[in-house]
Amino acid sequence: MRKLALLCLILTIGTASLLAGGFITANDLEPASLTGAADYDGVQILATAEKNVTIEDLGDSVREAADGEVFNSRIKLNGSGKPEYRAIRFTSDTDGATLVVYLNSSSKTDARTLIVARPDGSQVATLTAPPDSSDEAGIASCVLPEAGEYLVYSKSSGINIYMLYC
Repeated sequence: MRKLALLCLILTIGTASLLAGGFITANDLEPASLTGAADYDGVQILATAEKNVTIEDLGDSVREAADGEVFNSRIKLNGSGKPEYRAIRFTSDTDGATLVVYLNSSSKTDARTLIVARPDGSQVATLTAPPDSSDEAGIASCVLPEAGEYLVYSKSSGINIYMLYC
């Protein structure tokens, strides 16, 4: 009985630390065309009327990542972004947290660059969004230097985000 209780405690702590901070999955979002900031449990998707973001159901074209995660929806950034628009803002609760993003370029042939930045626009890292040439979702990650607010947005052209967590 003690071993079972200890195992439950370890699993609870491990899961809580995995999801501490920013977490968003397109699978939990309703399809929409966002023309302003939208808050999803503390993670914001930033958009404007001129620089919108689309949440889209994939229908039968689901994406599966190499680790087995399956996605039936995506957040389409619809082009290049900045800290003010076509971006996802989240908070890391711990120093040195690993940011993991499931993503694809909106192009079937070209990889694209996802910027990881502070709200002032200072760049922390870049991640590669692989071409959307199959039914596989790409996975990219980086280490965030410290706790605080961060954003991700496309350096140029569209990127589709399926899930993000740190």
